[in-house]
Amino acid sequence: MKKIVSKIALMLSIVAIVSCDKDFNTIGSDVIGDDHFGLEKKEDVTLVAYTKATGAVQSNNLPTNSLGIYSDGYFGESKSTFVSQLELSSVSPDFGIEIDIQANDSVYLYVPYFNKQTATGSGNDANTFELQSIYGEYETASFDLKIYENKYYLRSFDAIDPSVSQKYYSDQKDDVEGLIVGDPHLNDGANVVENTEFRFKKEEIIIYKTDGNGAYLDSDGAVTTDLTKRVVKERLTPGMWINLNKDFFENRILNASDADLVNNNVFKEYLKGIYFKVDANSSPDSNVLAMLDFSRAYINIQYHSKAALTTDELKKKAFKLNLKGNTVNFFENTSNVDYVNAIGSPNETIGDEFLYPKGGDGSVVFIDLFGPDVDGDLIPDELKQLRDENILINDAYLTFIIKNNGQKNPTRIFLYDAANNIPILDYIFDSSTATDPENNKFFYGGILVKEDDVETKYRIRLSSHINRLIRGTDPDTNKNVRLGLSITQNINNGNRYGIKNAFAGTANKNIPIGSVMSPLGTILYGNTASVSVDKRLKFEIYYTKAN
Repeated sequence: MKKIVSKIALMLSIVAIVSCDKDFNTIGSDVIGDDHFGLEKKEDVTLVAYTKATGAVQSNNLPTNSLGIYSDGYFGESKSTFVSQLELSSVSPDFGIEIDIQANDSVYLYVPYFNKQTATGSGNDANTFELQSIYGEYETASFDLKIYENKYYLRSFDAIDPSVSQKYYSDQKDDVEGLIVGDPHLNDGANVVENTEFRFKKEEIIIYKTDGNGAYLDSDGAVTTDLTKRVVKERLTPGMWINLNKDFFENRILNASDADLVNNNVFKEYLKGIYFKVDANSSPDSNVLAMLDFSRAYINIQYHSKAALTTDELKKKAFKLNLKGNTVNFFENTSNVDYVNAIGSPNETIGDEFLYPKGGDGSVVFIDLFGPDVDGDLIPDELKQLRDENILINDAYLTFIIKNNGQKNPTRIFLYDAANNIPILDYIFDSSTATDPENNKFFYGGILVKEDDVETKYRIRLSSHINRLIRGTDPDTNKNVRLGLSITQNINNGNRYGIKNAFAGTANKNIPIGSVMSPLGTILYGNTASVSVDKRLKFEIYYTKAN
């Protein structure tokens, strides 16, 4: 009877959740609730949790990359720079003859920001937007941004074993910067918001029709000086818009030999890409960092040329270079002493008082469940006891209480099988989706919970994982594995990425890719005796006993 009642209660709660279109960042506790009517509860399972530093992490060809400077109240400052190869939008291009970049032509870089449109403008008025995935006060903060030609070739395959993809790590910035010493930067214009005082701006970018010589056209195709009569040629969502050095691109692209532009493999050997170098400037606030999808970015080269010698006049044309191919994100940390000391000597026997998952080349948490294996049969004694009781698992959760310490807490954390570097079953089985993709897999959880506008905790469901441990019969899959906990920038990507050196005392050289992409960290309470019971890391199993 208990089993029937519990299943009805569970189904009703699922229906209630799915029927609501809510912001799960604020109602995480409703998604993974406390209503387990009629079930028995076990919460005295031995649990050991501690933090280890990742060191340098693999950071090439990430789905999204960070750029800027982010300073955290506890963890310290992180600086993110970026290098990317370029690709020709069309190979073996014919630029014509008498090629010339004129005064009214421009060469510009466009990198769209993640954004949300908030209002639609009327007529030629601009639409309005809010920027997303930006950390810091982007409307006031600025930093020094310099863009250089990259002279370091980014390989696709390992130089020793060509069957293996090349890995680049977050600490290899000097490999690139060592080759640009003394070089002029490409964003050398007079507008300081495009270089020494760069800002992430939320305004829509509007391109108007012109006559090819810089004069605006009206709807009849006539030149007009009345700005209200300009015709919109193209609207671009807010993004990085930076004018680049015309002479460089005229010499290196428009005047390149045909052999250097025959295909993109050859082109990437010829022009190895561009590098985005970030430094603090003299402004009061240089603390701002954005997540960017550089695969949507391009460089647009405007120029004039003739199709043939018999052509009477030069015509305006354009050619694009896409920021595609191999990329690397570099991270440079100035970590606070307290954080360095906190993760420097984890207690793997009884666990740590506080846990410090942090993205980038930061740290992850390891969790061991069910205590020791006293009799030496490789199965923890507490797990054997649960197996012997033949219980039916209805639910199981880990609850992490946040120690608010001035840091910006990430919206999601990620629990995974650290022994095999794969997601746990609960993540794999959860196909739930939300209006905001960041809140997908909400039954699995790991969502930041707010109570009275205070960020309080994260809860993660591991029911299927525990059920397989207790009731699974395949010794290859029902092993009690070490769990890992990390920050994630993208809950929809459960893949793993490499770290440069294995975690101390293990052969493990992998972490979730979502952790590599995130600049954020959080401080969570552990479950040692020094932590008050109401804040202690909690592991709860809800079950019924089989008849």
